[in-house]
Amino acid sequence: MRGMKWRVVLAGVGAGVATAVVVTSLTIGEADTGSVPVAAPSTLPPPSTLPPSGTASSSTPVSTTHSTLTADERTRLATTATGAVTHEVSGTTVGLALYDTATGELLASANGDRQFYAASVVKLLMAIDVLHTGGWHAPSEGQRERIVEMLSLSHDGDAESLWNSGGRGSIITRMADLMNLQNTHPPRISDQWEMTRTTPNDLVAIYRYLATEVPPEARQPILDGLAAIRTPAADGFPQYFGIPDGLPGLPRAVKQGWMEINRAVVLNTTGLVGQDYRYVAVLLTELPLGTSFGRGRAALTAGISALRPTVSELP
Repeated sequence: MRGMKWRVVLAGVGAGVATAVVVTSLTIGEADTGSVPVAAPSTLPPPSTLPPSGTASSSTPVSTTHSTLTADERTRLATTATGAVTHEVSGTTVGLALYDTATGELLASANGDRQFYAASVVKLLMAIDVLHTGGWHAPSEGQRERIVEMLSLSHDGDAESLWNSGGRGSIITRMADLMNLQNTHPPRISDQWEMTRTTPNDLVAIYRYLATEVPPEARQPILDGLAAIRTPAADGFPQYFGIPDGLPGLPRAVKQGWMEINRAVVLNTTGLVGQDYRYVAVLLTELPLGTSFGRGRAALTAGISALRPTVSELP
């Protein structure tokens, strides 16, 4: 039996920001880790040209000279994916990005520059930051184990430790400066890392930075943790929703997020998917308050499932 500690956190008033939230915090005990992870590739494809964060319109996909989908096809794909989510849970606010690293094309986009709460997806930035602060050197075995555990099990205790030792909100500021993230901001109250705000477009930039700019010796522990996602998470939450259940059988390196705030249920699924991690998939949501996590997980899985024909069939 696992014990959950609940806490009430307060956030400042601003555009689209709640004044008070309740979130699940640290969990006592360890999760069953009997699931079989999908191994991360040992090498990644060469860098592609990534549009600067914040330059892609929330509604207009990026076009390239090597486009694999027409503008109408990209619009239909985004409409189908977001519609699959809202069909399951009406009233959901959806942020979507599907990016093709082979062509540099944003295949689908919805609310690309709208800020959402990151929840545990922010742990990806914590992992990148600790290795960047260390000069991109390969981590010690102990540090590597903590990074993998934090990412694969979404372990809050490991996150709290890195958050505090890294200077809390300074982590987000450093990473935003490093990656030129225009719309990723630290929480208004410094100990509430889960209240970090980011956007679908910025998350595409983060995953592309990880895949193309972080040296291999620092990158691999992060990819190993993301690829070894296990369910349930350390707090007992089922992590297989969205990408893991919506794109079964495809290689994936995934970071999920979940929490409840005073005005919505937050569920996020993000990651690298496909052969050689060709695609960056990001689906961020705020579901109506009172939506069960089970319905929410089903909605995100439906949204990601709508992308499967595209990521499976493009040459």
